[in-house]
Amino acid sequence: MSGVGKPGYKETAVGWIPVEWKSDTLDALVSIVYGKSPSDIAKLDSGVPIYGTGGISGFTDNSLCDGPSIILGRKGTIDKVQFSEQPFWAIDTTFYTTPKTTFDWHWLYFVLSSFDLRKLNEASGVPSLSRENLAALEVAIPPLPEQQKIAAILTAVDDKLDLIARQISATQTLKQGLMQTLFTRGAGTQDAQGRWHPHTEFQDTELGRIPVGWRVTTLEQVANVERGKFSVRPRNDPRYFEAGDIPFIQTGDIAAATRYVTKSSQFINEAGLTVSRLFPVGTIFITIAANIGDVAMAKLPMACPDSLVGILPSSAECDGMWLYYLLKNSKEYFDSQSTQNAQKNINLQVLRPFAFGLPPLAEQAHIAGSLGSIDDKLEVLTTHQTHYQSLKRGLMQKLLTGQWRVRVDAATLAPLNEKAPA
Repeated sequence: MSGVGKPGYKETAVGWIPVEWKSDTLDALVSIVYGKSPSDIAKLDSGVPIYGTGGISGFTDNSLCDGPSIILGRKGTIDKVQFSEQPFWAIDTTFYTTPKTTFDWHWLYFVLSSFDLRKLNEASGVPSLSRENLAALEVAIPPLPEQQKIAAILTAVDDKLDLIARQISATQTLKQGLMQTLFTRGAGTQDAQGRWHPHTEFQDTELGRIPVGWRVTTLEQVANVERGKFSVRPRNDPRYFEAGDIPFIQTGDIAAATRYVTKSSQFINEAGLTVSRLFPVGTIFITIAANIGDVAMAKLPMACPDSLVGILPSSAECDGMWLYYLLKNSKEYFDSQSTQNAQKNINLQVLRPFAFGLPPLAEQAHIAGSLGSIDDKLEVLTTHQTHYQSLKRGLMQKLLTGQWRVRVDAATLAPLNEKAPA
């Protein structure tokens, strides 16, 4: 609920805010200073960080600012807000700030992060942010103790997001290393008690050394490999889409998917199906144009254009989820085989003869299960990340505008017109 017309709120240039707050421009709080490139940038293992528009780009042995400060891009990436409590150097595509009054730096960092600075872009080419426009931003300013409490709440959410991001990164690294091992050395063999033991015997093949018991095969020998189609022009003829309920997936749907493609950009009707190709549940889709080698598996029947290929493995020889992970692990290979005219692409002559080592079905299923467990963990972590990102956005909207108030001891309220120490 907003503060419009509520008792205890007042109307200001920044909107309705609590009566204890004040409204002023960013220029009342900080001076905005142009960064500059150091004359000799030394790339060191430690030292003073050099901030560019995208983050820390190196280290030098001296500082431009003692910190704390907020660093903002002024050319190129103008919507990234960075905060440094320590000495730093900001290069000439950035601004940095120096204080004029007493305030909580973490609070101001969250305030600036809440603005869509892209709206201040004043260039038609490379985005550019002027110091004057930045300085003129209207800011709702709570008393200092309230700033500190707001910053503490939002920092706690940021800490949680940082933890989740580290967990996701570590899990992805684990998965990548495990995939490399499992598709070259395998999971091993299973004893009578169901325990798995690493392979001890290997054979030389045209693909290199693979475990004994595996065989070299090609994609077309263990799966049906067919290109999607939509054989009419114009491409978006409404006769084939109106009232459609048959998923007609695109390359972007595959790129956005995790293991399974569950969302479709378009839907075709029965007429559309007569000029397309329907693939059954369990089909593995792979992108062959623009972004090469993205893969996802169908959970329901789907059609697609010829920028996708549908791969349906033979259940007698090939575990579908194992093949999905094999193809996912081979993205770099497929990309290296692409040709480029208007855009990058590969064709069936690359996919069908794609060769690999095929383990026995039981080992395939075990490999797929191991990798699936890691993906399950990643999906849980990603769900948590999305939750906390949404929570942070909501808290910023409410707390930084005074719609939600935090509890502070009234006796500790400090004036904001106190000059910062020299």
